[in-house]
Amino acid sequence: MSQPDHIFSDLPNSLFPQTQQVCVVTRDLDACIRGFADRLGIGPWWVNRYEPPLLANAKLWGEPVECSFLLALAWTGSLNWEVIQPLEGPSIYKEYLEAQGEGIHHVGFFLQTMGMEWELCHRELEQRGFERLFEAQWSGVSFCYYDTLDPTHTTFEIIHRPEGWTRPEPNYWYPAKPA
Repeated sequence: MSQPDHIFSDLPNSLFPQTQQVCVVTRDLDACIRGFADRLGIGPWWVNRYEPPLLANAKLWGEPVECSFLLALAWTGSLNWEVIQPLEGPSIYKEYLEAQGEGIHHVGFFLQTMGMEWELCHRELEQRGFERLFEAQWSGVSFCYYDTLDPTHTTFEIIHRPEGWTRPEPNYWYPAKPA
């Protein structure tokens, strides 16, 4: 039996029409993305350091924090792969590494596909019992992670890129900048 190309959730309580991102947390970002690129052919990788002042208004469990991390992005079709290595300060990435070790940390959804505004999205998820774990802004993009472990065994991230937003140049590409 063949499967349709796209299967959409038509449950009346659905918030997430499409999963756009899968994130792996690691202790060694460069080694991890080399494995993706060199052994699996996934890349090239856009790599940047997220830190203040571009990383702003960070809150962990509702409390202000200062932290930094390396972040790498690559795509397979419309799916965005993300790899994060925590650096300085407290973060959900460090908490995950200490509790679980390296591996898939979260799946991400773009607010624009959810058909709601940023604050309405927060209210909706909180009304469903999901607490904010970590939230911040980076270079004009807002993101927020929710404690969805109980029903999904992973964390959900909501990402909001303002209309017209353009991704800045990275600190470096691996293996090389795309043509």
